[in-house]
Amino acid sequence: MGITYREAKRILAKQDEARDVINSYRGMETLGKRLQLRSNKELILKLLEIEEDESIVEVFAHLKALYEEQWGDAEVMQPPEVPGELKEDAKEDKSSSELSKKSKVESTSSIPANAGN
Repeated sequence: MGITYREAKRILAKQDEARDVINSYRGMETLGKRLQLRSNKELILKLLEIEEDESIVEVFAHLKALYEEQWGDAEVMQPPEVPGELKEDAKEDKSSSELSKKSKVESTSSIPANAGN
């Protein structure tokens, strides 16, 4: 055996903790789609739009601490031409259109041939 009983118990406890974290986030991945937003970037802007100013500053402080490298990259970027409006990414459009085509094909292929009779 490679691990001790105590190590195994600790691993199982961590797995339970990880499962709880994942379950607490369940549904967040599709929230933007359910709100009919084009991307997660739009979802983030909408969520910040409804928060009060103090909350936004606090969120930005967390983001800066969590994503130092990306924060630095963002600081050297040109500001957007129209703040609050996102340009559509051709890559995102392509993947979403491919997904919609794929789901249409799957939905039509699941209809029995004699369904209209």
